[in-house]
Amino acid sequence: MNIHRQELTTKSYFVNRFGKLSTSYLFWQIQDIAWEHAEMLGVGFDNLKKDEQFWVLSRMLIKIDRRPVWGEKFTIETWPAGSDGFLAHRDIRFIDEKGEQIIKATTSWLILDMKTKRILRFEDFRDFPFHDERVFEGFAGKVQPAKTDEIPVFSPVLFNEIDVNQHFNSGRYLERIIDSYDFAFHEAFELKELEINFVKEGVPEDNLSIKKQIFDKNNHICSVVRESDGADLIRARLVWDSRK
Repeated sequence: MNIHRQELTTKSYFVNRFGKLSTSYLFWQIQDIAWEHAEMLGVGFDNLKKDEQFWVLSRMLIKIDRRPVWGEKFTIETWPAGSDGFLAHRDIRFIDEKGEQIIKATTSWLILDMKTKRILRFEDFRDFPFHDERVFEGFAGKVQPAKTDEIPVFSPVLFNEIDVNQHFNSGRYLERIIDSYDFAFHEAFELKELEINFVKEGVPEDNLSIKKQIFDKNNHICSVVRESDGADLIRARLVWDSRK
């Protein structure tokens, strides 16, 4: 029970214009299997809702060796990787038909009280599930805010960017970041590593912009910024590699 698997095929609507698994669908598949396994372990959405609590994704680190292509079969495996104070960690790996690990990810989650929004400590939870295996030695770390002198251009939140909790969908943040790069850049580079901090919740009334700090052609930091208070909603460290 502590390791959960899904066998999937890369559907046409999973892929980007290069016929490979898109970054947003990669994220949604990680989120989906995490939610599904939490339910199986008795610590999912419905279980926490009874106690007026809910999960929040706080941090994520993804490293991509290669992406599944359109029509390719692959397996996703996930397991709880322990807890540390306020954070519960979960690891994920994508495995191809040859048994090769092609994508690895580690995620860190918080449990919040619905009424007070107070973060709960995991020492308050007994018998929290754990599997002694890691895809990386460490966990996702802290990403610094992007620094730039460019004047931000804001655009409103769209209908399809809001989830059932009436907040900005986490995967849509990644779409905004990916779409902030032009076609020529994507023709030349492919995302190989992504580290994300989810900082604040976006709502339908927000206007958002992408703030981008480019250290060199491969290493960037992007923040999704809200116009009303200038707050970063997410911060992401991106590592790009030349497209082969």
